[in-house]
Amino acid sequence: MKSLVCAALLLACACAGNSVDPTRGRDARLPDGAPADVGVDGGSAPDAPGVDAPGTDAPGTDAVVRVDTGTTCPAGEAACPGGCASLSSDPDNCGACGRTCVVSHAAATCFAGECGTGACESGWLDCDADPANGCERPDGCLAGVGCDTSCGTTGTFVCTDRCAPTCAPPAESCNHADDDCDGVCDNGGIAGCRVGVHRAAGNGGHFYTTNLGEAGSGGHTVEAANYYYLYAGAQPGTRLFYRCRKSSGLRFYTTSSDCEGQVVEGTLGYIGMDAACGATALYRLYSGASGDHFYTTSAAERDSAVASSGYRYESVAGYVWTAP
Repeated sequence: MKSLVCAALLLACACAGNSVDPTRGRDARLPDGAPADVGVDGGSAPDAPGVDAPGTDAPGTDAVVRVDTGTTCPAGEAACPGGCASLSSDPDNCGACGRTCVVSHAAATCFAGECGTGACESGWLDCDADPANGCERPDGCLAGVGCDTSCGTTGTFVCTDRCAPTCAPPAESCNHADDDCDGVCDNGGIAGCRVGVHRAAGNGGHFYTTNLGEAGSGGHTVEAANYYYLYAGAQPGTRLFYRCRKSSGLRFYTTSSDCEGQVVEGTLGYIGMDAACGATALYRLYSGASGDHFYTTSAAERDSAVASSGYRYESVAGYVWTAP
């Protein structure tokens, strides 16, 4: 009986040695011979081997999950420090991450991985399309402001192409000058600018007048209407051309205000003193036999009159125009 009791006690003790202490928390099983206090209850003893306490990284028992922080970007974009970027079009990552486009006086662009010039700052122009210098030229074109034309007249700026503004010449005006820089003075039939002089013959001589009706009357026959033109008003480089009457009744024409001692009958207009503005010489001839003064713009007719008609060449009376 005594031996049966002892055996029961020994079995109970053995079982008690492997029992789970509910106060020790999870995984608190102790090997044989381990101290009762393993630090789980706040004691100073270290944790049992093989058990990770919070904040520890015991070898062989790492329970921390490591997360991959890499970024997955859409097709055609790269993962750059600032996020996904298109290396072909992002001016902050142009051609490579972190390669920033900086363009002088302009917004930067990126195309096919190369920096370019975007919109210029106000007051600046990109005239050479070189991104290395951006918008390199100050915009100085002021439309409508006066400027000097190629022929010395005063025109106005036209800013259609602001990189290459032009100086538009003024319209032609009656001033014995080439205002519109086309190489011709006072062209275009400016009303009242020049007056036509008609050539007639009869009564033993030649007759020149600005009145076509007069040219064909009084025994005269019109040889050429508007044979040449004079300015109707005074212009730089011109002088009055007087119509004079001799005692014989025949007429001649001169820049002498007293008609060279003959009667001043009137004026025809203003004749040029040189060949400016496309003027041509008006030759003056005189026939001693008839007393006639003959005027022509043709050098060939002049020479023929001298050679075969008894005229003497006197001088160039002045310069006239063949168009209004």
